[in-house]
Amino acid sequence: MEYRDYGKSGFLVSEIGLGGHREGVEYGSGSDTTARYFDSPQVRAAVVGRAIDSGVIYFDTTYGCEIESLGESLRILGKRDGLFVSGMRVDFFKNMFREKHPPKEYARREVESRLEEFGFDDMDQFMLGALDFDGPLENGRSLLEDAVTELLTLRDQGKFRYLGFSCHDPDYGARIIEAFDCFDAVMAPYNFANRQAEAALLPAARERDLAFIAMKTLVWRIYGLPVTCLRNLGRRCRDLGIDADVPIGRLAHRFVLDNLSVATCVPAANSPEAVDENISASGMAPLDDSGTEILTAYADATQAHDMIPFAIAGLYESNLRLRSYAINNLAAKLHFDIAPVDYSADDAPRQSDRAARDIMAALSGDPGWSAWLDERPAAGGAC
Repeated sequence: MEYRDYGKSGFLVSEIGLGGHREGVEYGSGSDTTARYFDSPQVRAAVVGRAIDSGVIYFDTTYGCEIESLGESLRILGKRDGLFVSGMRVDFFKNMFREKHPPKEYARREVESRLEEFGFDDMDQFMLGALDFDGPLENGRSLLEDAVTELLTLRDQGKFRYLGFSCHDPDYGARIIEAFDCFDAVMAPYNFANRQAEAALLPAARERDLAFIAMKTLVWRIYGLPVTCLRNLGRRCRDLGIDADVPIGRLAHRFVLDNLSVATCVPAANSPEAVDENISASGMAPLDDSGTEILTAYADATQAHDMIPFAIAGLYESNLRLRSYAINNLAAKLHFDIAPVDYSADDAPRQSDRAARDIMAALSGDPGWSAWLDERPAAGGAC
């Protein structure tokens, strides 16, 4: 593992981090949004442990359930020292604005909540999530100024060390950096198929010496569905002009790391094997023409046939969260009537299996799409 400067902090972080490591799907709304876990704490700890053993020290969490799981994993592993743990209030401004909480009170509550969920007295970073959703530049700059004032007080009290924010619109993130001179880090999507951050956000972050964290490094075209899913198409991959045996996760992260403005990236990983593929990009030589050609072929494959084969590939994922995006995408695109899945229920995995099988049955009855179904059963027994 190689390490990079974390902006102006003087701290070094692993250039590959670990983002989401869960199989649950979000349910609820606003500040009550959460997700269920169905894998055991030991299974989740094994993913975190593989990352730590491989040199990962940067850990990103979003919803409270993720930071609670990470804290549980670290206690199981007996690890904490030397790790960089970031906690977030998802949709920070949107929820603050809609819940009509006083900004200072809301900021303190959210920091304390993250610490309680994590189970430690402090964290390395607090992130204001998705500041472009009902953003402060249009809907109340003074409210965010008040929240930031309280956050800086909490930082001085030792609750966390660094303050960052995330956004899904990189151009909006650049405007936030210009308007608020208080952040240490910014996180936004950046990958081979989405380079919007290169236009305004990365230059703004460099000018202010903010650490840039690349998220959604494997999420191309369909939100929540990683490009690595395409390999599930097996023999049909060649019809899309791609090789199923290529370590596309490794090449995808090498592209991100070739941009020296990136401090770290935070791919989701739900298995030790996924961790291995992601981190293998660290220390790898820069991409050559061959690697770029492979990435281009995979990028084209995600868009082929209105992205239907890409979504079909997602049905073969055993991970509940990934499969849910495939199910929802196919149901919407092909107008399939599929019974909804209650992801808060104890039997959500069984309901998801049923929905995936229903989609498969509908696809099997369509001469155009049935040919894209793989001959093997889906991972995890689904379909």
